[in-house]
Formats: sequence, C-alpha cells, structure tokens
Amino acid sequence: MKEIYELYTQARAGTLPTDFDQWELGSSGGLPVAHVAAITGHLPPDFDRWDLRDDTKRTVAHEAARCGPLPPDFSLWALDARDGWTVAHEAARFGHLPLDFDQWDLADDYGITVANTLANTLIETLTFSRIL
Repeated sequence: MKEIYELYTQARAGTLPTDFDQWELGSSGGLPVAHVAAITGHLPPDFDRWDLRDDTKRTVAHEAARCGPLPPDFSLWALDARDGWTVAHEAARFGHLPLDFDQWDLADDYGITVANTLANTLIETLTFSRIL
C-alpha cells in the first residue's frame, strides 16, 4: 500500500520515472496510476494506454479530456465508458474538443450526440453567466 501511495504522489507531482510503464497499478477500488497522472495533467508525451479503465469503466482518455486538450494526434474519440459516454462527449462537456473535430454524431446509449453535449454545455454556460 505504501508503494501505491508513493506512485500516486509521484503521478500527482509529475515525477514518475521516465521509463515508468506500470500504469495499471492502483489500490483496491482506487484509481490506476495513469488516471491520477491524467487528472493532474502529468501524462508523458508518448503515453499510449488511453483505453486503460478504472473500476467505474472510465478510461484514461476520459480523465485527460476532462482536464485539458488531448494530444493533436489523438484519434480514439469513440472510446466509451458506462452508458456509451465517449471521450468526445467528455471533451465537449469540458470545452476540450479540437477545432478540426468532426465526429459530431457519436451517440451515447441514450441517443445524446457529441453535438447535443456541446450545445447543452454552451447553453448552461450562457445561462450561468447571465445569473452572475
């Protein structure tokens, strides 16, 4: 357990060894190290384990898309978590889709497309800004 805590601390600080490759390690019921690094913006530039899932079925790509733009060559927009929520949905929800994104029709299990998600996010943002 102490080893995992140290890995989490290093992942949060961006100080994992450059040759680190045990991204799936994590505590029981906890996040894999890769998810911690993604949440804190410390994935290495050559990271390629985007489909690694946590216990809730969220991928590293979902966490990274929530926290900032994905790499320019990222192409796994259709990776889904529970209920078909794709990485593209997550990126749209948090304003991190690239300008050249073109997979607007990707839909989750409820039929909500990426285009719907972005539109709803913009409406929420405009509504909230008027309240302030």
